[in-house]
Amino acid sequence: MTTIVEMPLKFNTNIKKINDGREEFYREIKTSQFITFTVEFFADCFTNDPRQLKAVNVRIYQVAHSQRPHVNHYAFTWEDLHRNEDESWSEFRTKVDNHLKKFLLDLKETSNAIEGKIL
Repeated sequence: MTTIVEMPLKFNTNIKKINDGREEFYREIKTSQFITFTVEFFADCFTNDPRQLKAVNVRIYQVAHSQRPHVNHYAFTWEDLHRNEDESWSEFRTKVDNHLKKFLLDLKETSNAIEGKIL
């Protein structure tokens, strides 16, 4: 069975922080039809270190019968994690990378998330 859905040309640009409401985020995942995510990396022109994640952006598409999809935007970024005073920038970036990779693994295990954008 094929479903045809009219996607809106403009989306609500309010981005919610995942850490502010994890229960709400996972509740919306359970009721959604599509989940997409994109990743962002720290940029550093002075080192040859492997790329480290700095943010994960998630869009959750909920399609009600005969209606346009409701799209919610969520973000989990390096700004959401606490940096200890005794932690170097390099150590903090590694901690952020590990947290975001764990989050992505959990997202992929609990949903059928697709990397990239629909529109």
